[in-house]
Amino acid sequence: MPGTATLPVAPALRRLPYRVEALEGRRAFDALEPEWNALLARGPVDLPYVRHEWLAAWLDAFAPRAPLRVLVARDPAGAAAGFAPLLEERRNGATWLVAPANDHSCRVEWALGPDASGAAAALWGHLRDRLRWDALLLRDLPRDGPTSTLLEPLARADGHLTGRWESLRTPYLVLGGEGAEARTSSKLRANLRRRARRLGELGAVAVRREDGRGDLEGALRELFALEAAGWKGARGTAMAADPRTLAFYRRVAGDAARRGALALRALTLDGRAVAAQLGLVHRGVYALPKIAYDESLAQVSPGQLLHREVVAECEARGLAELDFLGPDMPWKRDWEPRHRPHDWLYVYRPSIAGRAMHTLKHRVRPAVKEALSWWR
Repeated sequence: MPGTATLPVAPALRRLPYRVEALEGRRAFDALEPEWNALLARGPVDLPYVRHEWLAAWLDAFAPRAPLRVLVARDPAGAAAGFAPLLEERRNGATWLVAPANDHSCRVEWALGPDASGAAAALWGHLRDRLRWDALLLRDLPRDGPTSTLLEPLARADGHLTGRWESLRTPYLVLGGEGAEARTSSKLRANLRRRARRLGELGAVAVRREDGRGDLEGALRELFALEAAGWKGARGTAMAADPRTLAFYRRVAGDAARRGALALRALTLDGRAVAAQLGLVHRGVYALPKIAYDESLAQVSPGQLLHREVVAECEARGLAELDFLGPDMPWKRDWEPRHRPHDWLYVYRPSIAGRAMHTLKHRVRPAVKEALSWWR
């Protein structure tokens, strides 16, 4: 799956004697940038959300003072084989190690090189033997990704307790062939044609494209304003409602523009943006972290009309996949996508505290939830 792993995870033919060091703080993390991204380019998960600059933007925006620890697996020559960034948190007297992630992170993976299994085993061994923690949490892990499929069996084999909660079933489109739009229902295609005509009756319709070489700040302001004017603005969840979130997406867009990965698109009506997408293009995949549209024009679906233009552009560029990111939603299902499940993966020490947390989280709470559902 291009959006999860661009290369297959093959079992190592021999176990390399990796050593692992634990680096602490932002200065140590920042120094890893060149080899971090170089390792990703050679490994099974080269994704925008695992790149060093994405994590740096997230840390600066959402956790600038959080205790950061990065585990680094290296081969005997000192070359990096894997990175595992973790934040330490105290919750009700227990020590948690968690991935640096929130709702804006899209998905989480450890940065692993060609020998993903060997690097994951070394990183886990250091976690198991050298660090003090009660619970480990990696949220929004692709279920079939290397971190998920390698880490949990290692932990369980060592007697640790694990649990999962499904968090997302992210839709994605396979591009090419007869075309993604041609594979949708005749009803959707007819609706799009009708709504395009109706929008055209209201004024001049065009698509504005910004890749970072023009007015990037102006294009971002359009996106932020469109989102803030809708239901997200009313609920206080729009990007513009939180300076941290605003700073994060500005940074993400700027970083993507500098490496030629930005695809900021807007559908305009008489020059005014009525729908916008913040897209990222990486390794043949168009990923969609943010969308917005003018809800006063919902009857003509400007967001779907823009998405039709984006799909056509992606296929003209020869891209392999369009990754919607985030949760499944009705407008995404209109495109008849495939789905990629994600989980929150929990690992607990086989201690009294760890067993108690595991029982409460993965046995008691689900049972109570099921009982309440039955009662209602």
